[in-house]
Amino acid sequence: MLARLARMLSRPARTAPLVAAHPSTGLAPSIAPEAVSAPAGRRAAAGLANIQILRGVAAAVVLVHHAAVYAQLLRGADRLFPTFDAMMGLWGVAVFFAISGCLMAGLVVRDRPLVFLAHRISRIFPTYLAVVALFAAVFAALGLNFGGLALLSLSLAPAGPRSYALNVEWTLVYETSFYVGLFLLARAGLARRIVPLAVLWLALLAAASLLLPAASRDLVLPPAYLLPVVAACVPFAGGLLLPRLIASGRMTPVAGLLALPLFAACLFVERDAARWLGGIAAVLLVGAAASARQARGEGAVTRAALALGDASYLLYLIHVPVLTLTASAVPAHWSGFAYGLTAVMAALGLAALLGPFDLALYRALRRRIDAATPATLKSWLAAYLLIFAGCAAWGSAETARNDWHERRARAALAALPTEAWTDLRAAKAAIEGRGLALPPSMQGALEGIEPASPVDFVVSAYAYDPARPKQTYLLAVYCSGRLIGLDRPRRWRKDLAAVTGSTRPGRIGFLMQIPTAACAADPAPLVLAIDTEGRMAVLGR
Repeated sequence: MLARLARMLSRPARTAPLVAAHPSTGLAPSIAPEAVSAPAGRRAAAGLANIQILRGVAAAVVLVHHAAVYAQLLRGADRLFPTFDAMMGLWGVAVFFAISGCLMAGLVVRDRPLVFLAHRISRIFPTYLAVVALFAAVFAALGLNFGGLALLSLSLAPAGPRSYALNVEWTLVYETSFYVGLFLLARAGLARRIVPLAVLWLALLAAASLLLPAASRDLVLPPAYLLPVVAACVPFAGGLLLPRLIASGRMTPVAGLLALPLFAACLFVERDAARWLGGIAAVLLVGAAASARQARGEGAVTRAALALGDASYLLYLIHVPVLTLTASAVPAHWSGFAYGLTAVMAALGLAALLGPFDLALYRALRRRIDAATPATLKSWLAAYLLIFAGCAAWGSAETARNDWHERRARAALAALPTEAWTDLRAAKAAIEGRGLALPPSMQGALEGIEPASPVDFVVSAYAYDPARPKQTYLLAVYCSGRLIGLDRPRRWRKDLAAVTGSTRPGRIGFLMQIPTAACAADPAPLVLAIDTEGRMAVLGR
């Protein structure tokens, strides 16, 4: 077996681009990207109809998942099947990544590297930035909060935990990273070795799942140095193998039946294992759809399913803002189901309305890219890669520093006895008794603990030391002697200039969300600030 694997790894992948489907399977070794925006008949001829339908189903699954989540968060509604709908988001994203891997494995071989990356960037960013601008204007007009407009967030570079405008961008961070990685491999002349490289990547992911701590291998928004080894990459890496497996006859429509028990098994394991099982299931499902006889685009249901696939990217981008706007628009007495149904229909309707403009924009940009000279593409892509790499390095370095500060803070907090965190006086006595009190120059206060939704509340506070203006603090919240959360400052507080003695004290304000259930037995959490050296001060209770 090892000898066979070695032979496979040493043999270049011979994945040929598909321009016409085999008459019996409806699919050739790869998939033509022109079919993405082609009419249904041409899509079927190019072997992409089933993939498009599956893409639309995945987007709808994610939409339903978030509708259930936001019905609970914003409306206080009970979720009918919380375990099941919690997995729907994982399943939908896994299918998206598996489809992406399958398509990219063919495109990176077919297209010149510069054209490959330019096409991918033109598909992601123009529509994304247009949607962000649209909803930023709508939210501003309605007086609603709309965050995530910083360069690090809008760059979609792997920069660690960030606030994002649409609250779905984490998958786009992975996608853009995958595209840049494949571009670099193609530039290095390794595009035709994508199969052995994907096998090695899966082996690395398996090793990481065994060796890395759980907090590092299942991150939703990892920094650049962790993204290649997190479990969310499994379906993309597996998808890269699909064109070879389909061309060799090792992937057949029967494989789709194996996906069902794997998806079901996700309900009974921890999240990291669920990402593996869901990723493998998604690869099998996409392989089955790609190798099966393709839908012909005949009949109203099939045409509607193909149209949903065409609009799937736009639907994915707009659905969370639509869910938020719907929650503020519908009457308060509506049930969670009525709200969810209304929000889902609103998101589908808006996607159907704007979808043709999205595809038209992409077609126009593709034509310009295909007509551009290599020198022009090099200039534009060099600028993009510089921004991408700079944002990834900047954000990842900041994330590494924050993680180091958090580890030191947790260690300092854990060194004190548990009973110290059950009472304000006990906490102050324990801190002073260990010589861990912050200097008197530190100014901080707990400003409020207020409900943010039916299922969580927000702790607002600030901490600043004029004598040490560059000192960073973390906010720790305890309930019933148990550490509930540790968070870094996220707010500029110019309003505190008179208190701090500085007109620009940096980010010194905290807004920390805490699940209500976590403090059900202790409605008055204990809140304290802790610096990078482990010194602390109780801010209030």
